[in-house]
Amino acid sequence: MGTISVNRLAGLSLIFGPLIAFVFFLIEPGGLLIDSAEVSDAVGTITAKSANAALTNVTNIATILGLALILSGIYALMRNVTLQGDGKALVQMGFFMILVGLTGWILTGGVDFILADAETTEQISGSVPVYYVGYAGGIALGFGGFIFALGLSTRDDFNRILSMLAAIVSLAVMIFFMMAVLDNDARDTYISLARGCYVLLVIWYGYLGFGRMNRPDPDLWQ
Repeated sequence: MGTISVNRLAGLSLIFGPLIAFVFFLIEPGGLLIDSAEVSDAVGTITAKSANAALTNVTNIATILGLALILSGIYALMRNVTLQGDGKALVQMGFFMILVGLTGWILTGGVDFILADAETTEQISGSVPVYYVGYAGGIALGFGGFIFALGLSTRDDFNRILSMLAAIVSLAVMIFFMMAVLDNDARDTYISLARGCYVLLVIWYGYLGFGRMNRPDPDLWQ
């Protein structure tokens, strides 16, 4: 069996990681499709998770694995960029911001395992304070994606226009999550907008993944 190249594996991670995370996020109880509840309705969302505990746990496991695949692919892409050419500093800094943001979302998945076990009214009410943990991850992810995409836009081997568009979308994600924290009345609207932007980032990650798969590994990796 041949050895799979780093770039090919990174490309597959960037294609399937975001897709897996997005699909299982859609079917997560209390989300968009199953027993849906408004983002601002913490009690309603937690109740949906606990009422569908098995599905909540399965979707969280899959989402966590998808986010981990994104990290793997982004790391390999960052390593490629920092070996030679422009954009090294921005891409490296952006990666670590993305690492913080996705780690926050992964920890949020861990919190959801706890929320799924909330059965009584007292347990559900007591779980409300940990429900909003993921907002911090969203802010960091948006900021990191903005810097990362700006770094790629300075290079000749990446599409400058698409990179700038990805930077703008990532910046919008950061702003929408920040506004969701600052403006309770419009929280549902801002989170919906942030989720819409994430769909665009899933497409961008897939584009980056296809680009990676057909590139040979740098000489230093062989």
